[in-house]
Amino acid sequence: MVDPADLRMLRDRVYEQLGELIRSGQFAPGEKLTIRNLAKDFEMSPTPVREALYRLISEGVLLSEANRSALIPLLTREQICELRDIRLHVECFAAERAAQRGTPEFAGKLRAISDQLKKASAERDRRAYLVLVYRFQFELYGECRMSNLLKIINSLWLKSGPYLNLLFPHYVSSISTARGDWRQRIAVGVETQDSAVVAEEIKRDIGQSLTHIANIVDAAAILSPIRG
Repeated sequence: MVDPADLRMLRDRVYEQLGELIRSGQFAPGEKLTIRNLAKDFEMSPTPVREALYRLISEGVLLSEANRSALIPLLTREQICELRDIRLHVECFAAERAAQRGTPEFAGKLRAISDQLKKASAERDRRAYLVLVYRFQFELYGECRMSNLLKIINSLWLKSGPYLNLLFPHYVSSISTARGDWRQRIAVGVETQDSAVVAEEIKRDIGQSLTHIANIVDAAAILSPIRG
């Protein structure tokens, strides 16, 4: 018989790992997640996986589906724009607070991730690139040292993370040309504790990327009845 404490520990671990995969764009909008496949991926029994899925469903992160599965939700343009507007407020605030605590050592961590991002982009490694996008942002936000704020940001990324897939590779390529190495500018801003520069770069990133995603979703919604 499985110890209830051990089961809770496994469930919580699956919940955290699944959340990180969702936030880092490792699942696409509309993708189906099955208990069997996830249990195989996590190398554990179906029970903790099922409980973790049910928790994410109860939180509105996933949609319940028949046959022991769940779906990554498809969002409307309005829902994405709402997420954009909320993220603009909370993440710019987190970025400002993080920059105020900036040090050369912390800036060096951000530069290293930025360099890895450039390498993943050049190699067109979508999965690695999206993981690094998530890592860069949360490395930055984590330095604000505000646990309740970070919980809010995590919940917002659970909704918007899958849509990172719509940015690669064309948007990523175009924004690199238009804005240059903006993550390196964030690193400089962190090193000099210039919170205004850091917040402005985050504001532009969120505003431009989620507006781009909203436009794609809107175009897809218009085309769907025509295709039907």
